[in-house]
Amino acid sequence: MSAETVHGGPRGAAGPASNPSAALLKAEELEVVLPSGDGVGPWSGTLAAGDHVLLLGPSGAGKSTLLRTLAGAVPSHQHGCVTGSVRVGGIDPVVDGVVTTSRVVGYLGQDPASGVCLPDVADDVALPLENRRVPAAQIGERVHGALIAADAGDLVARKASTLSGGQLQRAALAAVLAARPRLLLLDEPTAMLDADGIAAVRRSIQAALQDGDVAAILVEHRLDEWAGADGLAALPPRTIALDRSGRVLADGPTSEVLLQHGSALRAEGCWLPRDLERSLERTLEMPLERSHERPLEGSHEGPLLRADGVALGYEGHRLLEGVDLDVRAGQVLAVVGRNGAGKSTLLSALARLEPPLEGTVSGAAAGMVFQRPEAQFISSTVIGELRASGAGETEVDEMLERLALADWSGASPFRLSGGQQRRLSLGAMLLTGRPVLLADEPGFGLDRAAQDTVLGLLRESAASGRGVVMTTHDLRAVEQADAVAVLAGGKVLGPIPPAQLLEDTDLLRRAGLVASPAPETSRTKRDDEVGAADAAVPSAVPSVVRSAEAPTDPSAAPRAWLSRRNPTVLLGLLTALSLVCITLTDPVPLAVLYVLLSVATLVGCRIRPLALLRAQVPFVVFAMGVFAVNVLSRPGHEPWPELPVRITQEGIVLGTALALRALVIGLGALAVARATDPRRTMVSLQQHARLPARYAYALLSGRRLLDDLPSRWATITRAHRARLPVTDAGIVSRLRPRHLVACAFALLVDAIRSAERLAFALESRGLGEGTRTIWRPVPCGRADLLLVVAVAIAVGAVLVVC
Repeated sequence: MSAETVHGGPRGAAGPASNPSAALLKAEELEVVLPSGDGVGPWSGTLAAGDHVLLLGPSGAGKSTLLRTLAGAVPSHQHGCVTGSVRVGGIDPVVDGVVTTSRVVGYLGQDPASGVCLPDVADDVALPLENRRVPAAQIGERVHGALIAADAGDLVARKASTLSGGQLQRAALAAVLAARPRLLLLDEPTAMLDADGIAAVRRSIQAALQDGDVAAILVEHRLDEWAGADGLAALPPRTIALDRSGRVLADGPTSEVLLQHGSALRAEGCWLPRDLERSLERTLEMPLERSHERPLEGSHEGPLLRADGVALGYEGHRLLEGVDLDVRAGQVLAVVGRNGAGKSTLLSALARLEPPLEGTVSGAAAGMVFQRPEAQFISSTVIGELRASGAGETEVDEMLERLALADWSGASPFRLSGGQQRRLSLGAMLLTGRPVLLADEPGFGLDRAAQDTVLGLLRESAASGRGVVMTTHDLRAVEQADAVAVLAGGKVLGPIPPAQLLEDTDLLRRAGLVASPAPETSRTKRDDEVGAADAAVPSAVPSVVRSAEAPTDPSAAPRAWLSRRNPTVLLGLLTALSLVCITLTDPVPLAVLYVLLSVATLVGCRIRPLALLRAQVPFVVFAMGVFAVNVLSRPGHEPWPELPVRITQEGIVLGTALALRALVIGLGALAVARATDPRRTMVSLQQHARLPARYAYALLSGRRLLDDLPSRWATITRAHRARLPVTDAGIVSRLRPRHLVACAFALLVDAIRSAERLAFALESRGLGEGTRTIWRPVPCGRADLLLVVAVAIAVGAVLVVC
């Protein structure tokens, strides 16, 4: 069947292929049904090397399910019944699983936080190359090239925990590109990016497809932003369109699919290119949403909420200065800006969740809907979530119907789709009846129908007399606002009418709504590059964007002598020292060992005495407890019988020995922890202790998750505080113990889900059994042998002399 044929959705309709006999991907009657009953297919079709396909359909149509199946995740990571057959590069992803499929498939999922598996960006990009046994000498150059291609060259020395959502997305894309897969599966790769970031990702994909050896399937809602100034011609040349049930509506050339099925896709809730929608409007006389031309002042009364001379930021870094902003009744105010410009921070300040560095926020109480709705859920059911707002049963039932969630009223909020969760969190906040509603990226990841529902709720809220503020990257959402404020260069510009912004190309670029014409790698420093995510990294960190050299070990800076020793050797010495201490019951040799170890730690780790004492406080407290228990409980001679408590000489001796034992082992653990880092430790254990790579990188991935927990906890507690009652002055209540329990449960659910995604991401990088390359091995040299000999001599001497 030729590539020019458009298929109209019968079961098993075959898709076009350039040369079916040489197909990279071939599916026959492929259908996936999830335990919920949702699914996708059946689909029969082929993809050849060089094909670029847009997978289009409304939310819930099964686009992500299809991509995950092609990546090998169904049923190995996600339960589901798969019928029919599929082959990718000769591999059956359903049978062979993720690791085997990763030899030919590169997968980039929706969640940027789970797209980077390891604590260090460079190691994460190198991981698929190590797993494919690329020679170590070539890995640095390929890591460098992949980061540059993904507009992430300046992230090479960064920790994943310091990156913004957009930066994580670019870093994850670099890891996918580094492996040079034959099939790219891209599930909304631009969801967290501004216009420049989208343009960079599009160029990266186009570059990967240039030589004709790679095929790509793209799921993308933001078609106008993806296409850029080139319009419809810049979209992938082939489109597979799904209807809401997951069946194939059409499969053929993009222009024909969109022209012939545009009205049906629009009715199903899909975003279409703006030019096509205008064409449909003229042809079918369909009304196209237009911007509202309300006066900027909204109500003629005073503002509901006011920010006066506000400065915002954290950890000593200022994002915004001199913010003067009024939120008025009856007005929808859109706040736009590049990634990291401070949009979410501004909303948190308006909600009184974070105090400003300078200035004041005054006025009515505000409710805030967070970008990640699951962070705000406080009930185990959907209806319970709405009832928690304090609204009556009639209002709750009406809201269920308006949100189209009546059929899920008894379901867990955490089991809803992303669009359903977003609608639920918005509905719950609306029911609180607060005068001001703040929505952080309310249209993020939504199809047209869901976004229309959300924007309709926001407009209704404004019409009822509320003040509404929403952050967005979406030009269509801006058109629905009454006014827009632009965050650029640390200042707030406006509010101005949306029409004025849309006519100012330079301002659109500064707001991150339109891509800059210059190549991303040669741009001057963007607003998001001086944003909050960069605050944690010194400006002296070298950027490979400005260097022709491949990245080297980010941890290769000058370190203390003990920090340069092999971690496996240090762990072995700690284990041996602990065993020696366990056998000792005499306090004298333990005291001598403690003194020697203290001196070695001070010198070898370059730590100040006071800092070392502070670090030992937990061990000292434990040691005092051990000493007290033994002194008061051991039988024996009582040197001070007149005391009101019974103290024995044997208890003093044994208690002192056990306390010193705890101090020595604790100090040794502290020294090893200070002298090692997770990456070097895991690599060393692989090399020298034969620890399987799967375990080593699972532990590193766990460390990646632990690094994120403080920021996730802060987000969840802020989100839960936003649900608490507020005073007439807008002061937010503090969390009580029962609220903290709910926050802890939400964090646990979030951590479990993140762990599942990270496990899939590790396997999609090719992490399995068998031999692999180690990019930056950890040597074990003469200095390590000298350390072992020195410690053995010192411990032996102490045991002999004492």
